[in-house]
Amino acid sequence: MGKEASQLTERDALSIYARMMHTLDSSEFESFLAEDFSYSSQKVLTDMNSKDEFIEYIRPKLEVIKKTNSPVYAELGVCPAYGHNDCLIMAQGDKSNLLGVAYASVDEGKITGLSLCIVPTADSAIRSGIYPGLNEVDPGLNKVDSGLNVKKDQVIITEEEFQRNLEQLLNLGKKETYQIELSGYDEVQAFCYAFSFLNDGKIPDPDDFCISNNFNNLESSLPSDTIKVATYVNKKYSTKKIYFYVCSFTEKTTLAKYQEIYSLFSIRWDESDGLWILNPWYCCSVKSEQPQPSLHKEAANWMFKGVATTGCLIASVDDFKKGQLEILI
Repeated sequence: MGKEASQLTERDALSIYARMMHTLDSSEFESFLAEDFSYSSQKVLTDMNSKDEFIEYIRPKLEVIKKTNSPVYAELGVCPAYGHNDCLIMAQGDKSNLLGVAYASVDEGKITGLSLCIVPTADSAIRSGIYPGLNEVDPGLNKVDSGLNVKKDQVIITEEEFQRNLEQLLNLGKKETYQIELSGYDEVQAFCYAFSFLNDGKIPDPDDFCISNNFNNLESSLPSDTIKVATYVNKKYSTKKIYFYVCSFTEKTTLAKYQEIYSLFSIRWDESDGLWILNPWYCCSVKSEQPQPSLHKEAANWMFKGVATTGCLIASVDDFKKGQLEILI
């Protein structure tokens, strides 16, 4: 890698992991693992907490990938969450079959952790087209000149080139016809305003509509534009799934011709009270100069990324990270 071990960066660690997944050879990655290396996945409820445990897991997994001819693709990218910026965008079978993102942690020249996440979603990451360990680059993903130097066995890119490409990608993103951002409401305000349209415009009393002993009755009372976006479970708190939804309402603004406020909320089972409860989690604003189609999916992905980055009133980042989330949209 051309660096002293003590200078190992998170991006270096991600590149080493990507090379392992592309070459199906774990020897390099194993040599960088700390003894207390931890491995977690939001699709699995239990973590691995040692180098030996991970090695025992990864070697057979690589053999299965080899035998089934279902290649894994790991692309360098940027997706800020959980205190990290650099990530790998993971896909399997085909580069377009995105599965999630991976983050690495390093300390004193060793890789101390790897987390596979489905929140933030893979399609919310800034993609580079760089697949370490594959003798190819996919510049078409970015629609910009990647400026990469390609060698036979490994893709090489300098820090300056990467930052230049990242700036180009961010500039491309500014050309979108709408902008998603924080709304100026907190999650409770946005949630109550969204539900006020079921109450002749009056802000409802949460005790009147947020609690029920019947899940179907609660779900059937949601605003008409509501869509179910995900399920989540964290067995530390409950064995029952939490069901996530997004709804919206129109807000007048002088900053853009059109503005929709989106509310991310859930129906969850409260063990102590034995009731199903509606809870607000996050909210955002979508502004545009032209009318937009429903952007529930885009707003949901943006809000899940916010929960994963900063947490919210109902859950910390660590609480949310440790659970198992399934995106439905």
